[in-house]
Amino acid sequence: MSKRPPREQLATVVRWFYDAEQSSGRVPFYCDPDRVGAFAVSPDELAAGVDAAVFRLFVTLSMYQALRDVVIMRQQQSLSRAAMRVVADAASVKRSIARHECSVLRTADAFEEGCDVAKVGEAVDCGRCPGTACHVKDGTGVFNRMGDMGKLPTSAWLRLWKDGGVREVLAEVCRNEASPTKRAALLVERFARVHRVGRKLATMFVSALSTPALAPGLTPWFPDIDGNDLVVVDTNVARAVDALREPGAAKTYDARERWVREQAAQLDLREFRPDLPSYSPRLVQQALYAFCSKSNRVARGDACSGRAAPCAGCAPALCPFATSMGGADALAS
Repeated sequence: MSKRPPREQLATVVRWFYDAEQSSGRVPFYCDPDRVGAFAVSPDELAAGVDAAVFRLFVTLSMYQALRDVVIMRQQQSLSRAAMRVVADAASVKRSIARHECSVLRTADAFEEGCDVAKVGEAVDCGRCPGTACHVKDGTGVFNRMGDMGKLPTSAWLRLWKDGGVREVLAEVCRNEASPTKRAALLVERFARVHRVGRKLATMFVSALSTPALAPGLTPWFPDIDGNDLVVVDTNVARAVDALREPGAAKTYDARERWVREQAAQLDLREFRPDLPSYSPRLVQQALYAFCSKSNRVARGDACSGRAAPCAGCAPALCPFATSMGGADALAS
C-alpha cells in the first residue's frame, strides 16, 4: 500500500476530477448524442422529470453491464433511432405490451417468471410463443448481450412505469421516510428489482437523478431524494478501494461501500469547490471511478496517457497509467 494516507490520495483524485472532468462543462454522457447516439436523454425533459426521459435514462444506464463504458457507448452510437425505440422509448414499449397477446405480459411477476425468451444459436426465440414476433425478442437483439436481457424494458414498465407508477413510488417513499438520503436507498431497492438490473445499476440511476453536483440542473428528484450518500461499487472503484485499504480487508460490496463513506466523512468537499456539499460519498466514488478508468481517460485524450512517468499531481497507487490497475476496468454486474 502507498505510504501516502488514503485521505491525501483521495483528495488528489477529487481535485483532479473537478479540474479535469467537471470543468469541461459538458452535459452528462447520457444526455450527449455524440457519446450515446439516439439513447441521449433530452436535458430539458430530464430536468423536468418527464416520465419518458426518466425511463430512457433507466434503460440507457442499465446497458452499462460487464463491459467497458467505451464499448457500450460504441454500441449505443451504432444503433438506429428505431432500434433505440424498441428498448428505451416508453411509449413504444407501452404500445408493444398492450397489443401483444402473450398472457405473461399482464403483470411484472407473471412476465418475469413466465417469459422464457433466450438465444437459440444465433436466433432469439421463446418456448411459450415460438416463431411469433415480439418486442422482447427484438429487445434482446438490440442489446446483443445475454439471451434474456430483452426482458429488461418490459420488466421496468410493468414493475415501475405502468399507470404513472414511478411517481407513485416516489410519493410513497416520501410519505413513509423522512430522511432524503434514506429515501434514496429505498428507491435503489425498488429499482434493483427490475430484471437484469440489480443494486449497482439501480444506484447509478437513482443517484443520477438526485445528486446535483454530478449533473447540475438535471436532478429533478433532489432535494426530496438526496443521492449524495449512495456509492456505486464497480470494478474500478473496488480495485481502488482495495489498493488504499489495509491488506486483508473484506472484499465485499458492503465493505467497500462502507469504506468510501468513512473516507468521505474525512473530506470537506468545499475545499475543492465552494458550491459542493461538504459530504458526498457519491462524488468521492465518482472521482475514483473517473480517475481509475484507463479506457475512458484514453478515449477522452487524457494527457497522462502519453506520460512516461507519473505527473506531479498524481496518486500513483491509483493511476492506471502509473500502475497496472487500469488493465481491467470492465464494470461489475
